[in-house]
Amino acid sequence: LAGGLGGWVDTLAMRVTDVMLSIPALLLAVSVAAVMGRSPVAVMIAIAAAQVPVFARLLRGSMLAQRGLDYVVAARSVGVPTSRIVFGQMLPNSVGPVIVQATLVLATATIEVAALSFLGLGQADPTVAEWGRMLVKAQARLESAPHLALLPGACIAVTALGFTLVGEALREVLDPKTTR
Repeated sequence: LAGGLGGWVDTLAMRVTDVMLSIPALLLAVSVAAVMGRSPVAVMIAIAAAQVPVFARLLRGSMLAQRGLDYVVAARSVGVPTSRIVFGQMLPNSVGPVIVQATLVLATATIEVAALSFLGLGQADPTVAEWGRMLVKAQARLESAPHLALLPGACIAVTALGFTLVGEALREVLDPKTTR
């Protein structure tokens, strides 16, 4: 709405986004997870709350770029309602960068979920395997069995790298400005 409508809606939404961006993502995630409790839903909401401002800025910028294009100006000139222009034309043409960012954020989210679990804010059920919890338990045996810490750490790194590579590949496919 901020990118499509502009005006006071844009100003209000972006000020709230600026405040959220001023808080480090992991600190915001830890705060939300601590308030909501130890559950998978709390972890998902905590990670999402930390990432929403990035998506808000990205989608707003993409929508602002669409506002001045010929098809939007033509739709306005023939009297198409603003809501139909924003949701029917501008939004579908603006989601490409958001999809790419979503795959890139999965790498960060993987690391943040492991960090929350490491700090004791992950899943409450100790029978559920979590990489962060595995790292905590491996600390006591680090000298005698370092592989107990290396394997979950490597899994976290490989998973994050995989999501990053998928995101970069999607960016190359969806960005018309990249040369092949």
